[in-house]
Amino acid sequence: MDDVRCKMELLLDTRAPITRSVSMLRTVGELMGLDKRVIAELICPQEVVVFRVPTKTLGKVMIHWGCMCLHNNARGPYKGGIRISDGVTVWDTIELARLMTLKTAVVDIELGGGKTGIRVDMPRMYDVFGRTPRDREFERIIRLDTMESFAQNFRDVFASHKYIPAPDVNTGGEEMAVIFNQTMDPASVTGKPRGVHGWLPGRKQATGRGCFEISRIACEEQLGKDLSDCTVAVQGFGNVGIWSALYLHDYGAKVVGVTDSRGGAYDEKGLDVPSLIEHKRTRGMVSGFSGEIDNRRLLELDTDIIVPAALGNAIDADNAPRIRTKMLVEGANMPVTAEAMDVLKRRGVIVIPDIIANAGGVIASMEEYSRSLSAIKMAEETVFKVIEERISRSYLEALDLTNQHELTLPEAAIWMASERVYDAMGKRSLI
Repeated sequence: MDDVRCKMELLLDTRAPITRSVSMLRTVGELMGLDKRVIAELICPQEVVVFRVPTKTLGKVMIHWGCMCLHNNARGPYKGGIRISDGVTVWDTIELARLMTLKTAVVDIELGGGKTGIRVDMPRMYDVFGRTPRDREFERIIRLDTMESFAQNFRDVFASHKYIPAPDVNTGGEEMAVIFNQTMDPASVTGKPRGVHGWLPGRKQATGRGCFEISRIACEEQLGKDLSDCTVAVQGFGNVGIWSALYLHDYGAKVVGVTDSRGGAYDEKGLDVPSLIEHKRTRGMVSGFSGEIDNRRLLELDTDIIVPAALGNAIDADNAPRIRTKMLVEGANMPVTAEAMDVLKRRGVIVIPDIIANAGGVIASMEEYSRSLSAIKMAEETVFKVIEERISRSYLEALDLTNQHELTLPEAAIWMASERVYDAMGKRSLI
C-alpha cells in the first residue's frame, strides 16, 4: 500500500497516520483479494471540511475551530456524532468517521459514516472569563453557545439530511436540540431529548445497552458461562460506561471496578452500581465511593470482562502484556491500538470490536431517524429488542467468518463491513 496514496494526502501534502482501522482495512482488504487502489478508496474520506466557529459567549466573541469529515455515504446519509474537546484533530475526526462507515455497514443499517469535532479549550475559557473553581453551568453555556453558532453555519447540511449528527463526547440531547431549533426538522438530528419532536425512548441508554447485550451473548458463546457468573470492570463512567455497568449489574454480573478521569472505585465483592451512579451525579466523580483504583490497575484486574468505555487508545503495546481479562468489550471507539491487538491476539484475549460492541447507539439512531415524523413512539423495550437482534446477528455472522477464514473477530467485522460498502460503491458507480 505504500505506493498508493490517498488523494487527500496529496492535497494536504502530508501522510495520514496508520491508524487501527487503516491497518486492518489494508490487511483484510488484501485477504479479500481487493485491489490496492480499491482499498485506498475504502480508507479515504469523500469530504473533509475545516471550519471556524465565531461564538458569542457572555459578552465576548470566542473563536473555535473544528473539522467535519463525511467519510462514505454509499449505503445512506452520513451519520456520526459531534464532539466538543480540546483534543480534536483532523486525522482523529477522519478516523472516527471511517469507523462509523464500518459500524453502520457491519450491523447492516442504511446509513454512512461521518463525524464532527469542535476544538474548545475549556481551561482557556476559564482563564478568559476568570472562572474558578470548576463550574459545570459555565461549561454548559460554552458548549451550547458553540453548538448554536455551529448549527447556524451548517443548517443546510443538516436540513437536507446529507449529514445526520448525534451526540458524542461532551455533547448530549440538549446540544442536539439546538440543531433541531435551527432546522425544525426532527429527522435532521438524532439523540434529541425526551419531549422534543421525534425523540426516541431508549436512545440515551442505547450504546450501553448494546455493550451489555454483546457481553451477555459473547459470554455464552466464547467463555461458556452465563453473564451472571462473570466478574466485570468498566473503564470510563460517562454515558456509555454508566449504562453498561448498570445493565451488567442488574443482570447479576459482579462489577468489581469502575474508573473515570478522576479516579475509581473497587470492591472485589461487587460494587453497588445504582449507588455509585448517584455518587457520581452528586460528587461529579467516582472516587470516594469505595476502595480506590486507577485506570492502570483496573485494566490489569483478573476479570472475565473489561469494558473500556472511555476514550481511544487506552490499551496499547505497553499495557497490553499486563491485561489479564478473558474478554474485552470495546465500549469506546478504538480503545485498543493496532499494536495492542497483535499482543492480545497472541495472548488469547478475546476482543469484541467497537464497530459491533458499541453499535447500539447508531442502531437506535436509525430508528429515531426513520420514525422521527411519526406521532407514534416506539416502546423502550422495542428499541432494546432491535439493538439486541442487530448486534447479535452481526456478532454471529462475524464469528462464523472467523472460522471460515481464520480471522479474529475484529478482522471478521472489518471484512463484513468492507464487503458491504464496496458492493454499494460499485452499484452506485462510486468506485
